[in-house]
This record gives sequence, structure tokens and C-alpha cells, in this order.
Amino acid sequence: MASPDQSRTPILLIDDQRFVGMALARLLDGVPGLELHCCERGSDAEAAADRIRPALILQDLVMPDVDGLALVRAFRTRPSTARTPVVVLSGNDDAGTRARALAAGAADYLVKLPTKDVLLACFDRHLSAGTAAPAMVQTAAADDAEAEVALDAVFDSAFLATYRDEGAADPDQTLRELLDVFFRDAERLIGDLRRAAAAGFGAAVPRVAHALKGCALAAGARAIASVCAQLETGTLSAADGVARLDVELARVKAASALAVRQQCGI
Repeated sequence: MASPDQSRTPILLIDDQRFVGMALARLLDGVPGLELHCCERGSDAEAAADRIRPALILQDLVMPDVDGLALVRAFRTRPSTARTPVVVLSGNDDAGTRARALAAGAADYLVKLPTKDVLLACFDRHLSAGTAAPAMVQTAAADDAEAEVALDAVFDSAFLATYRDEGAADPDQTLRELLDVFFRDAERLIGDLRRAAAAGFGAAVPRVAHALKGCALAAGARAIASVCAQLETGTLSAADGVARLDVELARVKAASALAVRQQCGI
């Protein structure tokens, strides 16, 4: 991880899913005055915060090596981060989880993956005066049309629009890279679910399903996220869930491939 640039406002993201870090980096690319740092291990988060001294912390709640709520409380009690806004970035969109996060000391709560205007408006609320917040608000306003792209039944077309760079020689390069990471991560996690189901290791299913749900929400794969939510709450058996996930992943792959071809004019 690079050392902080003192001329820019450091933001620390704590999330074990590298796809989320890549997606947020793409959202913030070109936004003046910001520098995103990513930490994929919750157990390394406090040391990373001491090293980076972020102006704001974004963090997931469900991570394999730490309790997210305990981490929020730790940031609140440490002298170096006691005054640093902690914004929870979670795949859970329910009042109970939100209330627990705010009670633990979180300054705000966002559901993965927020649109660019929502993310920058959150930064504007919590970063101190004199940071890049005014410029960020202007950038968000300019991107309102992008955030209003309609949803598709299989794949959120807003994701495609957000990560397509019209000014680049290859407008879809970043989009294809992000999709490639998402599909590889999704296949790995579905494989983990399949093995857990075959071994009768039910305790692992909610944790893996939550991780996949976070990736799916970030990538706009709403149907996959819906299946994962049922696995997470136990309303769908692991075996049936894996079968449905195989089908939904194939549908998302087909829909995204067609959409990218259409945008490229192929």
C-alpha cells in the first residue's frame, strides 16, 4: 500500500472482497482531492488506519477474521481514530443491522454498492471543511443522469454505464476487467457453497452466501444477491441454492456479454 499523499484526502476501505475495492476505485477515479486505500483483512485494519491516518473509514460488517461491529467500536475507542467518521458499507439492507451499526459508533450506513452520487454525498456530509467535498458534490451532480439508468431483470445496466469510460480508446476495458474479477470470485464462492453443502457443513453457508451477496450487489447481479439472501437466512437449502446460483450466474454472464457487445457496437 502506498504511503498517503499529503495533498489528497485519504479514505480507507476495509473489505475482504477485492471486487468492492476495485469498483470503488473506479467510481472515485478522477475525483479531485481523494486517495483511496484498501485493506482486505479486518485484523490489519487498525494498523492500516494508524499508518494512513484516513479522513474517513469505509468498512464492511461481515468479514472472515473480525467482527465488524467490534471493529467499529475499536475505531471509536482508539485515540488515533476516535474522531474519524466510520461509514459502514454493508450487503445487509435492514433496519436492525443499520441500528446496530449506528449504535456501535458508525457515522453513516451505505448499502453495497452505492452509486457515485450517493457515495460522494456521504463523503460531503462527513469530511471536514476544506477537503475536496465541494468539488465532489459538483462531480456527483454532473453524473446524475448516469445514476438514473434503469434496472434490468437479470443484470443492473447501471453498473455497465457506471464503469464504461466514453473517453477511452477502449471504453469497456475497465468494465470487462471488473466483470472478470466478479465472475471468478462468484465461481469460487459458489464452489465453496457446493463443497459445504456436500459435506453437510451448514455453518459455513450463511458466511459464504453473505460474501457472495456483497459481490453480487456491487456488480448489479440482483437475482444472485436474492438467492444469497435466502441462503443467509436459512429460507433456502444449500443444495437448492447452489443449483439456482449456477443458473443465475449463467444468465448474468450471458446478459453482461450481450450488453458489452452492444455498447461496443459489435
